[in-house]
Amino acid sequence: MNILITGSEGFIGKSLITYIRNHTNHKIFEFSRKNKISDLNNIISNIDYVYHLAGVNRVKDINLFQEINFGLTKNLCEIISSNKKTKLIFASSKQAALDNPYGVSKRKAEYICKELSNRNGNKVFILRLPGIYGTGCKPNYNSVVATFCFNIANNIDIKINDKDKIIELLYINDLCRHFIKILDLTKFSCEEENLVGHHITVMELANLIKMFKFKIDNKNNFYIKSEFESNLFETFKSYLTL
Repeated sequence: MNILITGSEGFIGKSLITYIRNHTNHKIFEFSRKNKISDLNNIISNIDYVYHLAGVNRVKDINLFQEINFGLTKNLCEIISSNKKTKLIFASSKQAALDNPYGVSKRKAEYICKELSNRNGNKVFILRLPGIYGTGCKPNYNSVVATFCFNIANNIDIKINDKDKIIELLYINDLCRHFIKILDLTKFSCEEENLVGHHITVMELANLIKMFKFKIDNKNNFYIKSEFESNLFETFKSYLTL
């Protein structure tokens, strides 16, 4: 199959491209900030699936949420509408249920995707994602896991504003596996799914990563209690050499 990935140079995009290349024979087409949306007009007739991952979740100007998260999605759906056989998989966010500027922009983008299905007949799958973590995520940007791992690995103080806040986290490899499973679905028209991650408080997350650092520095063995801890430990180790 021919697969187009928007946001191909972002954390999720790069990870998904690597996963697809390692586990399938699908042909990948990439779209990033280097490209113009009009470039897609020339290839959309050959595209079987679009993974729409492009978007922003931290900006200095909140108007960019509307311009990129909603506007880019709207333009993309207009292009996809020229080929009813092209299926769209949209990476939304659980914040789409909230009324902050980011959440509103994602909710409006979801609506545009649903309209593509309802009016044009394209098959659409919307995934609302929790926080995604894993190797390759940029620290000191929008991921508390990446920031904590990088800072603690490099002996830099971390800042905790709300230690009791519960966050939900999903490992990037688990997300990629789920993305690929959607390709095997034989029947869907316009589906929505809230992906479930691991729940942990900010302080518990910080203490766990600090424990990793302490054990490594002192060359102590320790027991990994869960798959979440194992995935978090692998993520943490990737920042030790940065």
